[in-house]
Amino acid sequence: MKKFILPLLAVFAASAAYAQTEITLGVGDLAPAFKVDGHVKGDKINTLKKGEIYIIEFWATWCGPCIAVFPHLSELTEKYKGQVTTISVNSWDYRGDADRDAHIKKIENFLVKHGDNMRYNIVLDDAADTMANTWMRAAGQNGIPNAFIVNEEGRIAWIGHPATMDKPLEQIVAKTWDIDKAAADFKKEIEAEKEAAANRAKMAEIAKNGDMAAYDAMVEKMGAQEALFAVINHEPNFVVRVIEKYAGKIEGVLPDTYCSMAAYLTRNKATTAESRATITKISEMCFKELSEDKAARSAVYHAQVLMNNGDKDGAKAWLDKAEGLVTKFNPETQRAGLTKMIADTRKQLDAS
Repeated sequence: MKKFILPLLAVFAASAAYAQTEITLGVGDLAPAFKVDGHVKGDKINTLKKGEIYIIEFWATWCGPCIAVFPHLSELTEKYKGQVTTISVNSWDYRGDADRDAHIKKIENFLVKHGDNMRYNIVLDDAADTMANTWMRAAGQNGIPNAFIVNEEGRIAWIGHPATMDKPLEQIVAKTWDIDKAAADFKKEIEAEKEAAANRAKMAEIAKNGDMAAYDAMVEKMGAQEALFAVINHEPNFVVRVIEKYAGKIEGVLPDTYCSMAAYLTRNKATTAESRATITKISEMCFKELSEDKAARSAVYHAQVLMNNGDKDGAKAWLDKAEGLVTKFNPETQRAGLTKMIADTRKQLDAS
């Protein structure tokens, strides 16, 4: 699987919400039963017919990346109208502890705001997450958005993030898709993820024990970049020690990533005063490594570090600094988002 290193706080916090279960479904297998609990938009589809191609996509109302992919999914639906049927399954929203009618109303209200970007069939999973369990969990997929392409034989031809399915879908429609190769590639990805999961479990133990020698050994095994992102959600004071040792020495990890990590770590109440002081120095040091056209976001992160440490005056000064850097930030398309990030942090600061 390709790994993308992003300088965003969400990367560290968005670890899988569910433990890995036994994988019983893969590319090349017949699609599982299609059992939905209701239809809220489009055709009332209750079975998948042989001879037709389907996109089965999973999403939830609270999932930002799901919302971001709605327009692209609509574009694909319209591009392949008459050739492919898109069915979007709302799951992980309804746990059965709420009234079903209230749940349906919640989804309908969501569609009032986002429905124009969701120009395809939308169905509901049940309170037991049956669709999510028999499709996604069975295939080792623990995050959303997630999509399956079912071919005309009723077999799963592809599994992955819906933003990356353009080429596979094109070839599946054109009947040039090599499903056997795709099945072999999927198995390799699953094996790689199993190894990564084992490494993450080991990293949790290493962090708990504060064993830097064992961490260094994992760096040799996994690579410094993978090791850093595997440890970030664990014992915060050990993570600070790791960053202190490796900051600026890991190829591919940009300075603003460390600033983001610092903001994340100083929010953790288990972080000691000594660790906070260390990570604050690292945050400012990493900010200074950035050119002016890349520095605004890290200035906000450093302001958050100071705010989390109780230094309101320092945080305000760094937010002012960030504001002055926004107009120089590249790419320009991110400036509006940075302005909002500054405003949101000011609100948090005022409320603290």
